[in-house]
Amino acid sequence: MSTLSNNHYNQCIECKKKNNQIEEYDKIISNLRAKVISAQDELLLAQKEIIEYQRLLNLKRINYINSVSNLNGNNSDQCHISSEQRDLVNKDRFKLFFGNIIPPITRNVLIDHIETAFGRVIEYHKDPVSPFAFINFADASGYNAALNQGSIRIKGVNVRIEVLRSRKFN
Repeated sequence: MSTLSNNHYNQCIECKKKNNQIEEYDKIISNLRAKVISAQDELLLAQKEIIEYQRLLNLKRINYINSVSNLNGNNSDQCHISSEQRDLVNKDRFKLFFGNIIPPITRNVLIDHIETAFGRVIEYHKDPVSPFAFINFADASGYNAALNQGSIRIKGVNVRIEVLRSRKFN
């Protein structure tokens, strides 16, 4: 019997060691999870700041185009951009990028949700193979409402809303 007792005692010591290791690993995992959550919170805050800066830049771009258009109306020699460039910028004035457009989201479902949530859509473009779309709003109120929201949930899919990246003129 003493042999059985010794084996059981040794096994219990091994079990205690394993339990201690598991507890240590659990602490490490918990700490790592907390760090990941903290990093995700920081990333979300940074993304919100980026969206706000992009919105402000876009508003400045719109104000600049409006001021140039006014200058052009008064004296065409004072305009620093071509009418082609101004038309291109004005065309995209209320256009936003919508990312993560994947099934089950269809063109009609997307436009219906966007118009219900933000305002009238006047232009829609989506490459058939890309998971994103460009949507042009009829006015600033729809544009700003969508941009301020930052995302919309459609049919269980989180769709990102962002300003367009600036284009370089030739």
